[in-house]
Amino acid sequence: MAVNLATKYSSKLDQLFTAGSYTDRYVNKKYDFTGAKTVEVYTVTTVQPSNYDRTNTGDRFGGNNELQDVVTAYTIANDKSFKIVIDQGNYEQGALAKKAGEVMRAEMEEQVIPMIDANRLLKAGIGAAAVSQYYSPTSGKPYEDFLKCNNCLDEAKAPIAGRVAFITPTFYNAIKGEITTTVHADGYNDKLLGRGFVGELDGVPVVKVPTSIMPTNTSLIVVHRDALLGVDQIKTTRIISDSELVDGKILIGRFVYDSFILNGKKKAVAAIGTGSLS
Repeated sequence: MAVNLATKYSSKLDQLFTAGSYTDRYVNKKYDFTGAKTVEVYTVTTVQPSNYDRTNTGDRFGGNNELQDVVTAYTIANDKSFKIVIDQGNYEQGALAKKAGEVMRAEMEEQVIPMIDANRLLKAGIGAAAVSQYYSPTSGKPYEDFLKCNNCLDEAKAPIAGRVAFITPTFYNAIKGEITTTVHADGYNDKLLGRGFVGELDGVPVVKVPTSIMPTNTSLIVVHRDALLGVDQIKTTRIISDSELVDGKILIGRFVYDSFILNGKKKAVAAIGTGSLS
């Protein structure tokens, strides 16, 4: 006599671990793209002071210098969307596992947020390469590589406050290993290991991010938040429950977004990596 065993499906969804956005608190959102795909930003050209001439019978300030400026256009390039259908029959017969709100949250956390994070980090890496501040790693000296990047921001006169270091787990482990086993240990162990965002080095917050959202072959990016412009022009999510085309719920989302390194602050970013960025 055959024994038929029942199959039961859990009403809870088993989703991937997610961490929210790694970059959102560290980008510049001060520029208004409302109602426009392209925004032009002016960067004024300052002049070098000259000697004041006390004996000159005319202009003692060295002549008039008309204000010059550079106009940079920033155009949003990304327009992404998704659509997910939860048929009412599948919903009822699937132990109510496909709850629309939970599915929407999973889509945002597993797909949309990492997509935007990756775009921001890629644009930062490209910005570093554009000003020749994308360096090959120094063998066995990851902390020295961090200092090299941080020095670039020093030379650009970028304030310490507002800097952030995005770092892959492998490179973080290398820095941690170097610091905890060298003369740097006493000064940095507590700072590197003791904070929720991983820690800080030389006053710079260190944010450890998955390799999957860092630019290809890139281990470390140090950037000032005012230099990295993050634009989220459209962030639309809707759960439609009264569609005439589907008996059930339709989840839709649209995201118009992009990231830019501002021209006036283009040297406030540096990175460590090898090969081409993508």
